[in-house]
Amino acid sequence: MNFVIQSNKEKRGVKKSIIIWAALGALGISLIFYLVQVLGMQSFTAPFYFMAGKWYFVLPLVLGFGVQAGLFRAIRLKAKQGGAAVAAAGGVSTGSMAACCLHNFVGALPILGLSGLVTFFSVYQNYVFGFSILFVVGGIMYMWGKYMDITL
Repeated sequence: MNFVIQSNKEKRGVKKSIIIWAALGALGISLIFYLVQVLGMQSFTAPFYFMAGKWYFVLPLVLGFGVQAGLFRAIRLKAKQGGAAVAAAGGVSTGSMAACCLHNFVGALPILGLSGLVTFFSVYQNYVFGFSILFVVGGIMYMWGKYMDITL
């Protein structure tokens, strides 16, 4: 077996790196979510009202994506340390957050022949959010399992 001994300073640096990745992931997905909303609503303030009204859906998605980004970093660091190759994806949050905002593109989508899609997301937006949260939790559980496989 190949054991790598790390000092306490190195361990703190690794933990900081993971926390930074988690924070940047949450901040990044928040910015993407805001920009998609701005493009759809054509207003810089409307997304804040939307997020304030749907905070109970948006907050778990943002935090979940941050946790996935942190786990991704932890897996990459452990894989480099032990020589294992691991593939992990945190794109579920990004895709689901973009999909839930499609109702804002009501003006453009009928021109593209996608008016049924607009209606679907307008009517079932809360369900899309709910399923998105389930996928985020599933992604976190999957990535946690991969992380535990590497550490054990």
